[in-house]
Amino acid sequence: MRHLERVLRVGPGDAISYTDGQGTIGTGTHRDGAVVRGQEHSVARPSRPSIAMSPPKERHRLRFAVEKLTELGVPTLSFLSTSFGEGRPPLQKKLDAWVRAGVEQSRGAWAMECRAEPIRLGDIDPVWLAHPGGESPGQYDGGTIAIGPEGGFDEDEVIGHRLLDLGPTVLRVETAAVVAAVAVTAPRPE
Repeated sequence: MRHLERVLRVGPGDAISYTDGQGTIGTGTHRDGAVVRGQEHSVARPSRPSIAMSPPKERHRLRFAVEKLTELGVPTLSFLSTSFGEGRPPLQKKLDAWVRAGVEQSRGAWAMECRAEPIRLGDIDPVWLAHPGGESPGQYDGGTIAIGPEGGFDEDEVIGHRLLDLGPTVLRVETAAVVAAVAVTAPRPE
């Protein structure tokens, strides 16, 4: 209610939109400090890739990635344990709050699934590694896109995986995650 009343400045009787984070969106009203539910409909989960990323050290950069990937409709975000990774995933409570903030901001129907427990590249199948010299985003044909730590993946981590090139510049981890989510789903010229 605090977000409704203080941030969005919704008053008693005002119309609001809401979601359950599981594909249901509705419209209702704000009354007596509660949401009175109204018309509801289901929304299909957007067709976006799942992302696995090595968490950056700085919390504000990690929060940015979680919120923006949620806003974009990414279904799942995992955190990678890599050879050169220096960051750690936050507590699950923080992740849940950041995902909720992304859903509130975007008014999306789906909350991103995000677990604090790190995984290894070998736990993901199929996987594409964001890596210079890889295939163009137009070649992506499904699976999780893995974003390495600052400085990239160890050479041994790259072996045996399909590579996805995200452009001519070196991107920060959080930027690469957002670019990857958008690049592989952008409409292609015919």
